[in-house]
Order: sequence, then structure tokens, then C-alpha cells
Amino acid sequence: MSNLYDEAVGSTLTATWELDLDYVTIARFAKLVVERALEHVAYDSWATERMTLDGLLDHALTSLRDRVERTAVLDLGDEIGADCLVHVSLERGRAHVRTAAREVDALAAAKSWVRDRYPVAEPEEKQRASVTFWSLSGRGSRQVTRSIDVPTWNEVAGNYPTAVAAALGQLMSPCFRPEGGQLLLWHGEPGTGKTYALRALAWEWRSWCRVHYVTDPETFFGSGAGYMLEVLLDEDEDGDRWRLLILEDTGELLTADAKERVGQGLSRLLNVVDGLIGQGLRVMVLVTTNEKLRRLHAAVSRPGRCAELIEFVAFSEVEAQEWLSRHDAAAVSGAQTLAELYARSAGIELPRRQQVGFTN
Repeated sequence: MSNLYDEAVGSTLTATWELDLDYVTIARFAKLVVERALEHVAYDSWATERMTLDGLLDHALTSLRDRVERTAVLDLGDEIGADCLVHVSLERGRAHVRTAAREVDALAAAKSWVRDRYPVAEPEEKQRASVTFWSLSGRGSRQVTRSIDVPTWNEVAGNYPTAVAAALGQLMSPCFRPEGGQLLLWHGEPGTGKTYALRALAWEWRSWCRVHYVTDPETFFGSGAGYMLEVLLDEDEDGDRWRLLILEDTGELLTADAKERVGQGLSRLLNVVDGLIGQGLRVMVLVTTNEKLRRLHAAVSRPGRCAELIEFVAFSEVEAQEWLSRHDAAAVSGAQTLAELYARSAGIELPRRQQVGFTN
């Protein structure tokens, strides 16, 4: 998958208790459909701002509410005058609705009944965020600010396994504020959605943080202090804002043999984060890497230095099936990365994935 810069210039099995509980309601729904011999079924989903089961429980045969989602199985026979069951799942700003009925017309009536209670969220105008891109040439440093298309967190939250989404959700929260210079480290195999998350972060932090993207991180940390200090000390009219310095696909700076590979890059990085250089600067450094966690330098991953350490993992088989179901795509076996899921939803056949753990 392309990184943030490419897009700009170009225009562990984790099945959780919560997910298992949701499957209980789906299993109950399926059992009732078979028992009642309901011949017609349908599925739909849409974005909605309403995330509560209030108003449904009078019709609920079973329900579940937890910190991730809310689900219920409803009998709408009395409401629409036909034998009809509905499974409603409210998750991350979307309503997922499965309907089953003896008559085809009842499916549309049931969907309409649910949609009246969960109106479709009005689409907003396309979001754009400003990102300043830095590079060093023979004539010195150069910065170019571009406005790029970005999603909201709610729009992409469903593209991450439950544990990853929970960790990112805390970072995307309107309440999040750094307490000082900080290192944010995102690691995980390619295709797990790190760049999508970067773009969402640029939107969610737009009110208090400017995003800066270093296109040549090896030069940034390896060419001496001049280039690095020019980027760090650059100030605009919003001097009270924080700046987020993004170093994408920069794992070689963080490995145990970093000094041999890129000179003093690691030391300079740590000085930016919480050393002398970083004192008094409202700068955070976010590094993404495809490197395995066991290869990272202990000075980077030690407690207290890395404020946010998030591992981007593939979807477990169970969560992958749910994702594919929401996108009307055929089921597959085994764990899947986000890139693989999008490829399969587009009908692209991929070779069988090797099930190899990413970390030790």
C-alpha cells in the first residue's frame, strides 16, 4: 500500500469476548430464521449518528450492549403485519441490519422501519487537511504545503481489528493532548492500514496540531544538525500549536544496529523526542515501520520513552469474515491484512497467505 507522501504527490488471532458475544446474537437470529422457515433474507448497512438500542427493546428477543457495539434480535411481526425478524448491530458509526421474512415485501418494510429510527448520516463535504512536506536538496531545505484528502476516524475505524481500533481510538479522541515531546511508534506488517490511520489522524488533530512529513528521513537524521534543526524550529503564525513530525516506513532508524546502518540517526531522534533538543518544543514524532518489534532498539521501545506503541495486525479469520460480509464479498479462510481484504472485495484472487506471527 502507498504511503502518505506517495498519495499526496500522486494528485495473531484476536477474536475477543465482545465479538464472541455478538456471534451469540447472530446465532440466535439464524436459529430463529430456520425454525420459522423464513425463506427471504437481506442485509444492508449505512452510516448513522445514533448508537443506542433505545426504542427497540420492546421488540427485542435478545440484546447485547458492550463498549464496542450494541446488537439486538427483533421480532417486527406486530409492527409490519408479517412474520419478520431483524438483527440490528450498531458499531463504530454504522448500522448493520439483517432481515428475514416469509414474504419479500416484508424485507423492505422492516428495513424502512429500522431506518426511520436510525437515519442515514448526511455525507459531509470531502475533508481535506494541510500537510507540509520537507526535503533537502543541494540548495538547502525545501518545504511544500499541500492539501490532501483525508477520512474521519469514524469512516475508517471499521478497517481495523478490534484491539487496533481501540488503541487508535484513544489517540484520535478529541480529548487527547500530549504532555510533552513524545515518540509515537506504529509497527506492523505491510498492508495493515498505517497510512490510512495517518490521514485520519491529520483530520482529527487539525484544530490543535500541524502535520509535517519528512520525505527523506535518512537525510534528516544523517546529514548533520542543520536540516533537522531547521525543520524543528520552523514556526508559523500558529506558534501555540503542536507539530506532528511524521517519519513513514523508517524502521531502519530504530533497529538495534541503527548506528552502524544510519550513523547517529537514532541518537538524534531520541534527542528530538525527550532530550535536550526537544526541550520546550511542541513537537511529537510519529514513526511507522514494517520492522519486527524484536529488532527494535531497546532505547526506543523501553517504558517511558515511547508514549504510544501500537501494533497493526492482520484481521483474524473471524473478523475478516465480518469485514467481507459488510462489503458483500465472498468469505475466505485464514487471517487477512486490510490490503488483502480490499483486494478480495474487488474480486482479485490472491495466493494463500502464510500464517507467520509478526512479533516475538
